[in-house]
Amino acid sequence: METDHPLDAESRLAEAPSTAPVIRTPDQRVRVFISSTLDELAPERAAAREAISQMRLTPVFFESGARPYPPRELYRAYLGQSDIFVGIYWQRYGWVAPTMQVSGLEDEYQLSGGKPKLIYVKTPAPEREPRLQALLDRIRTEDAASYQKFATPEELCEQIANDLALLLTERRHRFPPGLPSRPCRAAGSSIANRSAHRRRPCCSARMWAW
Repeated sequence: METDHPLDAESRLAEAPSTAPVIRTPDQRVRVFISSTLDELAPERAAAREAISQMRLTPVFFESGARPYPPRELYRAYLGQSDIFVGIYWQRYGWVAPTMQVSGLEDEYQLSGGKPKLIYVKTPAPEREPRLQALLDRIRTEDAASYQKFATPEELCEQIANDLALLLTERRHRFPPGLPSRPCRAAGSSIANRSAHRRRPCCSARMWAW
């Protein structure tokens, strides 16, 4: 009677989890990290949080409370526990700490690694800083992210909701029950004639005329 070598059995056990689907408990929703400058894009960050929450996902954002850790250690930990990266950019590149070569904004993008990335660029941007433009050019060259342009928080909210829906469908994440059908409404705003507002397909057109 032939028996498996112990190392062969252990190897198969180690491989098994990689082929099994990820089954999340209700408290382990898909986490979406929001990256942007803070003050410049405060309304847009609120719109992004609303879009993510409406999808029954968990928004992860840097300003969610004071913590007794250095900023880079904090956002690095948040990124490490996140599943999807959302980058929102407009005109400011952000502050570069004395010990850093890049701003926290660019560092967050670099640390996102191989996570799915959704990139949103606000236009118009007549005063975009050169280092941010260089970062956007690099993102374009790498061609590793889905991206869209937007003009208002309401438009951004709509785009993020659509893009997350398609991304989760493509990656076969299980949707939580009871996804909302109501349209996005950015925090504190009202949108007239919403019924006439068409929902855009996710990231089907890649436009880089910045």
